[in-house]
Amino acid sequence: MRTVLRSRRIVTEQGIVDGVIEIEDGKIVRIGPAAGPADLDFEDQRIIPGIIDIHNHGFGGWSMTDPAKEKDVKGFAKAVASVGVTGVLPTAKEEAFEAIADCTGQPLDGARIYGVHSEGPFWARGGENTVGEDYPLPDVAEARRLIDKAKGKMVMMAIAPELPKAYDVIRLLHQKEILVASAHTKAYAEDIRKAMDEVGLDIVTHLCNGMRGIHHRNVGALGQYLLEDNLRYELITDLNHVCKEMIQICLRMQPVEKFCLISDSNYIAGLPTGHYMRYNKEMIADEKGLILDLHGRICGSGKWVLYNIGQLVNIVGVSLEDAVQMASLNPARFLGLDPVTGSLAEGKNADLAVISDDYECVLTMVEGRIVYDRAKDTSVFNPEAMKRKIA
Repeated sequence: MRTVLRSRRIVTEQGIVDGVIEIEDGKIVRIGPAAGPADLDFEDQRIIPGIIDIHNHGFGGWSMTDPAKEKDVKGFAKAVASVGVTGVLPTAKEEAFEAIADCTGQPLDGARIYGVHSEGPFWARGGENTVGEDYPLPDVAEARRLIDKAKGKMVMMAIAPELPKAYDVIRLLHQKEILVASAHTKAYAEDIRKAMDEVGLDIVTHLCNGMRGIHHRNVGALGQYLLEDNLRYELITDLNHVCKEMIQICLRMQPVEKFCLISDSNYIAGLPTGHYMRYNKEMIADEKGLILDLHGRICGSGKWVLYNIGQLVNIVGVSLEDAVQMASLNPARFLGLDPVTGSLAEGKNADLAVISDDYECVLTMVEGRIVYDRAKDTSVFNPEAMKRKIA
């Protein structure tokens, strides 16, 4: 059965098209001028490729950093679909690994789960306003245990590359074809150069955050990352984590193709502002979309990638086409999925989102299936999460 979607603004790799998307058996079979009536006419609302969020700890009350069962992962997948996400790497603690692995690749009523992203545990906690530095040192046996716990579905692990024996863990990850992110590091420029030369790194975790910044006598991890030719970069563009001017510097230093927009959200994102308990600590969700601990340190984002696209376009001055590429095609390429998803093109999966001019999601499709419809899906949030709200 063929489904026809109509819009005057379809965002493709070739530009914005006024026409239709024809879908059959979950694939896009034609993008072009309208040749008859449409099943769904979105008029002037934009159709964009589905967002692929490679760094997301939770959303809408669903947490991937707490013990989780399959129902929690499915609830999370549905919730992120409500903000235009069609594919996601749940960024989890090990208590959720098995449930995520069991849902990986399954046709869910929500975003497709691509596997496990383990942000840590081998960190050095660098950056501004750092508190608490009790993290385990890199250990190959522990890394193997975590990989096994993910049941062959670990896609990425983040590590501070300057730590003792970090290279041994990085070599193991690459042997297992697991992507390596450089994260939460106190490294100087020379440490990053050495790691790139000796073992290689694939991507930088939330560029600018959790790392040594640029100084005129040593450009730090941040400066060296931006000087490297063979890295990709996660970037949070809510304008809380990184300011407009710093984003502009990053985009002048490296081409758009190198950046993957991420949310770095946690379970509090999308819930009402207030005080919540997380990891037995009080967290504050403020009006700006920040999640803060009582020391004022950022502990994740209360925003999502679709919102961040809007910030890039409306405030930073990035074109819609470039912002969408950073949210969809670039992460698809990073994961090796671009032959089948990441852009609206004939032959690819019908993974897409319909969005309003104020960057709210109207409808989300995964492989041609409607997994979110704003008119029908009135509640995708986890009601249990409000029990953690204390003020």
